[in-house]
Amino acid sequence: MSTRKLRNPRSSSSLNMTPLADVSLSLLLGFMVITPIIFQTLSAELPAGAGVGSGQIQQDPIIEYTAEQKILLNGDEVTMEELRERLDEFFPPGTDRQRKVMFTGSGELVYDEVVAFLDFLREYGIETIGIR
Repeated sequence: MSTRKLRNPRSSSSLNMTPLADVSLSLLLGFMVITPIIFQTLSAELPAGAGVGSGQIQQDPIIEYTAEQKILLNGDEVTMEELRERLDEFFPPGTDRQRKVMFTGSGELVYDEVVAFLDFLREYGIETIGIR
């Protein structure tokens, strides 16, 4: 067996530019392909301001169900019958306004009571209930 002496390759201080060029061209190609797709998917449709005059903001009613089983509509205490009447003022029949409310329930309430109250709102015709 002959033994060969391994030569130490000379260290080179120059950078190999081929991998850098490959990565750069790959990134450029990727951006060129993706950019038109991004501009096509970023289109947005703004809602029309029907029914609300300029300067007026129609806010959704806030319904709170307290631990004492009291109902507060925008901070005013109401009964179940008064709640129906007051919601009729917010959502008059014949308007195309979406029926949505914000609901806040006390953490001390029994789950069944909260679900029964939310069912009452659904039966009344509330389409969307936001829960805080």
